[in-house]
Amino acid sequence: MTPQQKAQEIYNKLVVRIQRYDEYVDDRSKFNTIQCALILVDEILKITSESYDIDHINWWKEVKQEIENL
Repeated sequence: MTPQQKAQEIYNKLVVRIQRYDEYVDDRSKFNTIQCALILVDEILKITSESYDIDHINWWKEVKQEIENL
């Protein structure tokens, strides 16, 4: 799976849940979903940074960048 595909997968899983709590599906929903996805990836990066697996860390950094581009 590419970082772009993973970013989209994370976004798609979160957006469904976030839209349940927003009255309207709009730019705010998208913004909230992206912010949640970024928090998730930051937490993953904290954990993976302890493993010193640079390839894994770099892959998740690319996922984060792709989320930011959504």
